[in-house]
Amino acid sequence: MADKATNAKDFGAMLAHAWETSPSFICSNDDYIYCLFPADDTKEKWVEASLTFPDGSLDKKEIDSTRAIALLVEELKVLPTYGVSTIVTTKGQLDEVAGRLGTLT
Repeated sequence: MADKATNAKDFGAMLAHAWETSPSFICSNDDYIYCLFPADDTKEKWVEASLTFPDGSLDKKEIDSTRAIALLVEELKVLPTYGVSTIVTTKGQLDEVAGRLGTLT
């Protein structure tokens, strides 16, 4: 099992890739950072990844596009709990989220 710092570094790379890839979805709340993005240009396979705080556990799966849509819908269902402000939509928000990764070293 990888340590927190390694998980944070690996997740940071996925987070940056998700930001540069379209379509993608990134959200962040006190409990975790989540991203969902296509694994390649075909968009047939997707990567779902989350990093949990404060333990730094990383969960990453490659899934098909149908499952990706279903998981996105599930993630959107928690918005009433965490709020729409948890969706990362600007570079400034992305920088703040990426900054949280440093707390896991």
